[in-house]
Amino acid sequence: MVEPSQNEIEVALRRGPTHYADRPITLLVCDPDNRLGRRPQVAFKRRDRTPHTVFRSFLIDGRGRGRFYGWTPVQLEAVALVPDVATANDSASTEPQIKIRRLSLAEAALLIAFRRTLAFLQIIRLFLAGNRKGAEFRFVRQCDALSAPDYRDWVEAQALAEASETDDDARAWPRRPRILVSIEGIDAAAVAETRQSLETQTWRVFQEVSAAEIDQMLERGEATDDLLWLRLPAGMRVAPRALERLARPFAFSTDVAVVYCDEDQIDTRGARVAPFFKPAWNEPLVRSGWLPLEGALLRLASIPDGVSLQSASTAEIVLVMAQVSAGTVMHLPRVLLHRGPSCRRSDLRDTIVQPKRERPAVSVIIPTRDRADLLEACLKGLFENTAPADLDVIVIDNDSAEPATLALLSRYEQSGLIRRIPLPGAFNFSRACNIGVDAARRDLILLLNNDVEPIDCQWLECLAGELDDPMVGAAGNLLLFPDGFVQHGGVTLGAGTVARHSFHFLDPKGNDDRGLLRQRRDMSAVTAACLLTRKDLWRRLGGMDEQKLTVAFNDVDYCLKLREVGFRIVWTPEAAMLHRESVSRGADDTPQKLQRFAEEERAMHERWSDTLKADPYYNPNLSLIAEEFVLEAHPRSLAARASA
Repeated sequence: MVEPSQNEIEVALRRGPTHYADRPITLLVCDPDNRLGRRPQVAFKRRDRTPHTVFRSFLIDGRGRGRFYGWTPVQLEAVALVPDVATANDSASTEPQIKIRRLSLAEAALLIAFRRTLAFLQIIRLFLAGNRKGAEFRFVRQCDALSAPDYRDWVEAQALAEASETDDDARAWPRRPRILVSIEGIDAAAVAETRQSLETQTWRVFQEVSAAEIDQMLERGEATDDLLWLRLPAGMRVAPRALERLARPFAFSTDVAVVYCDEDQIDTRGARVAPFFKPAWNEPLVRSGWLPLEGALLRLASIPDGVSLQSASTAEIVLVMAQVSAGTVMHLPRVLLHRGPSCRRSDLRDTIVQPKRERPAVSVIIPTRDRADLLEACLKGLFENTAPADLDVIVIDNDSAEPATLALLSRYEQSGLIRRIPLPGAFNFSRACNIGVDAARRDLILLLNNDVEPIDCQWLECLAGELDDPMVGAAGNLLLFPDGFVQHGGVTLGAGTVARHSFHFLDPKGNDDRGLLRQRRDMSAVTAACLLTRKDLWRRLGGMDEQKLTVAFNDVDYCLKLREVGFRIVWTPEAAMLHRESVSRGADDTPQKLQRFAEEERAMHERWSDTLKADPYYNPNLSLIAEEFVLEAHPRSLAARASA
């Protein structure tokens, strides 16, 4: 999102910031002169926190009326509205009228129940299951989702913003790519729909040819760097500026091999519905069919020899290009493709291919303090519910004092199943992991919380199989609470200011995840509650930060260091485990814990600020504050992006 400007308008907090802090609020805006524009942002300024300002956004209608709902930060200092530069009236003389009010929890609950009924019912389910932490978490997220716009209104607002964009003149591009378009399908009416949309293109340097003709051109060696190919299924329509926007990255870099974009559907009444906001290049999701690539633009010269364009799908061609490192695959996070009623997505494959390694040799590092019940369940899972493996189990004991825990550790030590290393003093997760890795006897290192238990005995084979790929630096897995709700579905950068677990407290049997919880996929980070990596990489990157990241975000920091030097992070649901997080770790709610968390938050932003703002595996059109797949009224950067 945009940074605050000098034109921001301060909201009068008549009862003082503390009255509104950490509470649901509503802002009622009347702006008939359009000073704020259609997509203003709410700037919450926080005391002694980094970043100092966090942003939300909402829509104002054509009459200048809008209402924002959201949950405010804990250390709220001030609130301001930031105009939407793209749609605001710079010459407006009338000040907008802004009223702020704190909502009662009952009001917020009624709003959620009325506007987001299915989510409200899941909150009730969590509460009745005794998962109060999950119910509270999702309640707050749903308060933030109340400002999410309807897709039709969102489309209108983005169109107004795009109309005012000052794009560079295509005539001044360093190259002027020529696009060859193939329309494939036998439905004459659908072909006509696609062809008609091509006639409206602002980029006119294109011609229609068949895939067979493209194949012949490749055989004759006629592919040049400025020759691009677009294959469209019949019935898919392209936005008027689609070819221009897709071609632009190619005009500025010969390293670009593929550019694909977001899409939606057109229903039988002609309305745009069902937007599909995609991640940046994600090979496992392309292989499974979850991430469709129809309508992607390809550089012909980057297609390897021997690939038949007529028999291979676009996804298959791009996968081959990625395997041979033919160039960068880029994602343009704009909705430029519209599938008509006769052009629907292909069904997902029924199964995913999960790599496995039999009898993996792994050093398992378990930091712990007391809680013999949790630790015993964890150790039993390792030794009794794990497929045969060469395990080197190291328990880092942080001042356990309970007799049951000491007896448990002694019993396992005497049997030769574990090695115990004492770690006296204040809890420091990073130090515990570093000590464990230093003592590890195996190349594969598994960081494992003491409150994690296997569900299926092949979990470790699945995790180890991911690291058979030399470009995978770490692997994580699906973690579930005992009540079946999701504890960890990967990590989304930027959510909650630094990072947050994906699909936290969602029901994996529902459809809120759009099928992603059943998909192996690349992620920016995974949790150290169960993280497999290599000892040589750990040492090469300096392990975890014991000074600035003692408890939180050390796993995210480690994963980002891996990605910085070119390694992938893979998350898999095939190694699902139970995680009793709610009973093993308290909330960060004491003054000391809040101060420690603020310092860790600051350290992450000082180190990774730009990276945290742009998770390649999360679409910038979606909210980082509410739950996944909730529309953001004011998208973040819409520039073409790569996954690394």
